[in-house]
Amino acid sequence: MNFIQTIKDNIKFISLSFSLVVLIVLSAIYISNLLFQGKNSYEVYSQLKEQKSQLQIGIRELQLENANLQKQYLELKNLEPEEL
Repeated sequence: MNFIQTIKDNIKFISLSFSLVVLIVLSAIYISNLLFQGKNSYEVYSQLKEQKSQLQIGIRELQLENANLQKQYLELKNLEPEEL
């Protein structure tokens, strides 16, 4: 009788272990799917970070161009004769 009880306990342990392994694998698949393929994934974050960097570079270039154009405008404005 003791041998049969040991076998039953082993089967319960194996089935519980198998269930936990399956649960862990499914959780890992779900989390990896969220991280790498969802709309809030790491790839999307990386793309947005790169886009932000490019936009900041563009802003700096436009600010420099604007400063140069304002300088040219003021120089041209000073060359015009003043109206009476």
